[in-house]
Amino acid sequence: MKKRLIALALLSAASGSSIAATATYTASVNAISDASITNTTPLHFGAMQPQVGAACTMADDGSVGGDCDAADANIAIGLVTVSSLSANTPMNITVTGSGGANVDFDAEYDINNATSPHINIADSTTTSITTNATADDITIDVYGVMTVTTALTPGSTYTADYVVDVTFQ
Repeated sequence: MKKRLIALALLSAASGSSIAATATYTASVNAISDASITNTTPLHFGAMQPQVGAACTMADDGSVGGDCDAADANIAIGLVTVSSLSANTPMNITVTGSGGANVDFDAEYDINNATSPHINIADSTTTSITTNATADDITIDVYGVMTVTTALTPGSTYTADYVVDVTFQ
């Protein structure tokens, strides 16, 4: 009996058969695409009084008041579109106005198509949002107050920039 066990043990060791297996597999991930920001409709306050201190105010519905010509055909609320988004993605959005030649722009904004509405957000305020479940483009309505800091030349055009910052959390 001992001889049989020894013979079986030697046969098993010499046969080269294995009782385990190993394999290598690959794990992958896709990086979130950078958001694309497009100025879909340029912000335009129309015409305003040229004296220092004059202020043209645009509301969230695009109507203007103060020292503006409310009948001006150029009036347009700014519309910025953020696209190339993934569903249910948290991000921060900030809109910041600035000074330009002879005018300052103090921005306000709304954020649309997120999981909840965000309305009348003040200049330079960072707002946390989450994209909706269908990854619709986020749209940002930009409006606010344009103020004359140095007298304007009648009939001339003046501008002030604003920055839209979108960062993923």
